[in-house]
Amino acid sequence: MITVEQNTEKQINRLAAQRQLYASAKKIFGWQVFLSGPLTVAAAFLVVVDPSYKGYVAAWGITIALCDLFWLTPWQKRLRDSAARIQEAFDCDVLALSWNAVKAGKRPDPELVKEQSDKYKKWEAKMPPLENWYPVAVGDLPLHIGRLACQRSNCWWDSKQRRRYAIWVIFMVMFIFAVVLGFSFRGGLTVENFVLKVAAPLAPALLLGLRQFSEQREAATRLDRLKDQAETIWKQALGQKSKSEITALSRSLQDEILENRRKSPLVFDLIFKRLRSDYEIQMNYGVADYVAEAKQTLQIS
Repeated sequence: MITVEQNTEKQINRLAAQRQLYASAKKIFGWQVFLSGPLTVAAAFLVVVDPSYKGYVAAWGITIALCDLFWLTPWQKRLRDSAARIQEAFDCDVLALSWNAVKAGKRPDPELVKEQSDKYKKWEAKMPPLENWYPVAVGDLPLHIGRLACQRSNCWWDSKQRRRYAIWVIFMVMFIFAVVLGFSFRGGLTVENFVLKVAAPLAPALLLGLRQFSEQREAATRLDRLKDQAETIWKQALGQKSKSEITALSRSLQDEILENRRKSPLVFDLIFKRLRSDYEIQMNYGVADYVAEAKQTLQIS
């Protein structure tokens, strides 16, 4: 049963490990933001005040862009991939789905799970609990139907937080650019000098922000499509489709959920914790509504 299996020690350790790996990836991303953001903005202001630094600032921007491309981003992606595969192992066990080695590769090493979960336990008090990962209401449904409710809620949750996060990102990008632009022209820079001395050094920060906005929106769009797919399978599950057919469809849906996790950009824990409370209430309400529909349709007491 989903509600029992998800709270076993083995599964809690997996959730702890994936959260630790994502946290490590977010630290790397945090450095990317710091190096490409505040420091680059400060450098742009420095050029406005003293144009003699323009060569050093331009070199700094190029160096940061190269480090981001060849070192920080690949490192972050490796951590993210490991976290996604551990989350997939959790989902396969909890939702009773077979492991798709073609899509997911080999199962994560248990030593990695142990190493990362032990690290997480040192600071887990700062994060929301891992128990009851999926709403307990799904325990009232047959497995092949409760599984779909979990998959749908997973997609809904992730899409909502990413769209909200994308709005914050683009707002910050526009705000920073407007402030720097106003400060530059107030300082007497011409348009040509602004482009050469300010916009060029500031480019890594702006590109990082725009890339984050675009990737978060793309991830949310993919999740919306997966949610729609889950809802289509849900209607089939309440209709004439057999358990084996629904399970096969859920396995295909899970493949796409895994692929999205691998591709999706990170969301800082500060944002996650701020949004979690409201979204969790909405998610539980949505799952309860789906559970009620299934009970009524299938006449489950």
